[in-house]
Amino acid sequence: MKYIYLLLLVWLGVGCSSLEVHHDYDENYNFSKVRTFSITHRVKEGESTLVNDRITSALKDVLTTKGYKNVQSDAADLIFVYHYGAKDKVDIRTDYQMVGIHRYGFGGSMIATQSTYKYTEASIIIDAYNPKTNKIVFRSIGTLELEHQKTPQEKKAYVEKIILKVMKNFPSQK
Repeated sequence: MKYIYLLLLVWLGVGCSSLEVHHDYDENYNFSKVRTFSITHRVKEGESTLVNDRITSALKDVLTTKGYKNVQSDAADLIFVYHYGAKDKVDIRTDYQMVGIHRYGFGGSMIATQSTYKYTEASIIIDAYNPKTNKIVFRSIGTLELEHQKTPQEKKAYVEKIILKVMKNFPSQK
């Protein structure tokens, strides 16, 4: 379990090129009435507060830029909750090649070459829920392959870039 949380810390150092985003929302919810928001996150044992602070800060920046005001949870029109995780994955590929092919395709043989690629895949889920009904009205999920970033500044900039992309489809008030 602690190994997963160590991988989550590495999540900050990921490259953004492989980010895949999916979102869903309640078609009946009137987003035009939303003016305020709050962000909450329940810290799990072993999670990095550095990661949490960067995600929270980036999410606040994105929502403020979209025209929303950050307030206390009890006064918020929407409350945003985020979760993140990582897991090791393996991609095995088989490449088939013809060797020894003669002029008319006879007499050759096929060989198969396998290659294995190990990587860590991270996901972040951002939910916006209506505190009056306790129902999720918007969900965005970002999934990407981890890559290492070296400095805290690079990590912060990357988290901001991820959150901006993950929240791209959340309605703006401007």
